[in-house]
Parts: sequence; C-alpha cells; structure tokens
Amino acid sequence: MHPYAWRTWLRRRLPWFLINLGLASKGRDCEAVGANHHWYNRDNITSACYHCNVVRQGQLWRRPDPD
Repeated sequence: MHPYAWRTWLRRRLPWFLINLGLASKGRDCEAVGANHHWYNRDNITSACYHCNVVRQGQLWRRPDPD
C-alpha cells in the first residue's frame, strides 16, 4: 500500500473546507518515502501526483504505448 494512500482516501470523502484547513493535506514527496508517484492531468501541460504536492512538466499520466 502507498504510504500516502490513506490521505488520498480521506480527501475523497471530506468536505473541501476541512481539506483546505490542512486536515488530510497531501504529502511532500512520494519518492522521499520510497513510493512511486501516481500522476494525473493537471492542465494538459503539467502532471501532478494524487498523493503529494509534486508537479512536473509533461504528460506523465500517459502510459507509453506497448510495442
């Protein structure tokens, strides 16, 4: 199980105002705790991780085509 998965589970269920207060906020960096990022499309230019605050350039949410 991903180290930050419980936070993501909570974020899906809590009202936004509680999340904005810092309850169940995202982690700092998945790689720092030995886990992989799970990317989503932030704005068609950058990718953001579901579990932490990392945002990177590129469409990392796309999986490479199988050859």
